[in-house]
Amino acid sequence: MKKYFLLLLGFLLMIPQLVYAVTCSAGSDYNAEIVIDKDKISVSEKAFIAVNTSYDYTVDYYSFNNDIATVSKEGIITPLKFGSALIRVTITFLKDNAIVATCPAVISVEVVSNDSSLKSLNLEEIDISKTFSPNILEYSVTVPYETDKINILAMASNPRATINGIGRRYLEVGNNSFDIEVKASDGTTTTYKLNVLRSDPSNDNNLKSLEVEGFNLNPEFTPDNPKYTLEVDENTEEINITGEVNQKGASVKGLGSHKLASGISVYVITVEAENKEKKEYTIEITKLNGSSILDELKVKDYKLKEKFKSDLYTYNMVVGNNTTNLEINAKSAKTAKIEITGNKNLKEGLNEVFIKVTEEGKSSSTYKIIVNKLNAEEEKRIEKNNLLLRILLIIFIISIIIMVSLIAVFIKRNYKKKYLISKSKKKKNS
Repeated sequence: MKKYFLLLLGFLLMIPQLVYAVTCSAGSDYNAEIVIDKDKISVSEKAFIAVNTSYDYTVDYYSFNNDIATVSKEGIITPLKFGSALIRVTITFLKDNAIVATCPAVISVEVVSNDSSLKSLNLEEIDISKTFSPNILEYSVTVPYETDKINILAMASNPRATINGIGRRYLEVGNNSFDIEVKASDGTTTTYKLNVLRSDPSNDNNLKSLEVEGFNLNPEFTPDNPKYTLEVDENTEEINITGEVNQKGASVKGLGSHKLASGISVYVITVEAENKEKKEYTIEITKLNGSSILDELKVKDYKLKEKFKSDLYTYNMVVGNNTTNLEINAKSAKTAKIEITGNKNLKEGLNEVFIKVTEEGKSSSTYKIIVNKLNAEEEKRIEKNNLLLRILLIIFIISIIIMVSLIAVFIKRNYKKKYLISKSKKKKNS
């Protein structure tokens, strides 16, 4: 019997009702309607149970959850704390003061809260918990431009309340307004407002620090100075450039490890601000060469821009689009070993040719030729410009010749005129 009652109790719990009616019969029909005036009450309210029947009866009430709500013998339900309480109502029908039938029923009542306040409010990205108070309904916070989303965290004062408006939210630049609505179990609502100002993108494209590990920059780094130099010995094969941006949201390119060629190498470190403005820092690194030197360096059919000197290690030249390989003539001491790399399969744009000289008993040195291979359009444009310059030069020379000739004619005529006048004066005088 107890097992059957528990099953019935569970079934009734699954079916929320505003009015409970129970009909009992024994012999002839006996029925009664059990009514509760409200199935949800706050802790400051009471609920009443009434029995409607045309028969004589007695009624007994019992609360299965006395810690949540109690029920008096008159059917008055007094809430104690939030939660659900089950009330058993037992009606005993009487006839001539004798019991003729019994109707047991179970009704439920929920003790609800009108507390729609927040216990806590915070952001994952920035701590605002210290300024939070349940009675303050509006908050404002400023976040940097790089913060493009926030995670709103909140907890209701009453665990049965529901919260809408929390979680991940994306931000536009400028002011963003979010409503956090708290709904108590009795339907009362409170809305908290969160204003998040996302700052405009910064134009700060400065470096906070710049170093080449193991070496000192010249001059010492300052954010406003964009150019630096550095000398390393011939045994330095690789350098590591480190740095830090001044503005957290800025990005930087050009840091890290770099293979180092002989001669002069220029490394560019580019900083891009949040607003996309860029700034470049350059480090010009000179790799000192060893004691092995070249006595002669020539490129067949081409001329180096710089005049060759044994202690000058970097040269420049321009070649046409049809040039694929370079024939390089490099001479040194008879005992020197010369290795040439990069002079074949030239690509359009800049190419680097290295001439490594290793003389017996001396440290090696490396010379570099920076070869600019023109593309077809550049070559045509240069040829056109050269032709135009030649034409202009010819016109200029012809103009000079004509001008000189005219001056000579003018001088000759002037001289002849003066001569004739002078001769005429002499005849008159004689």
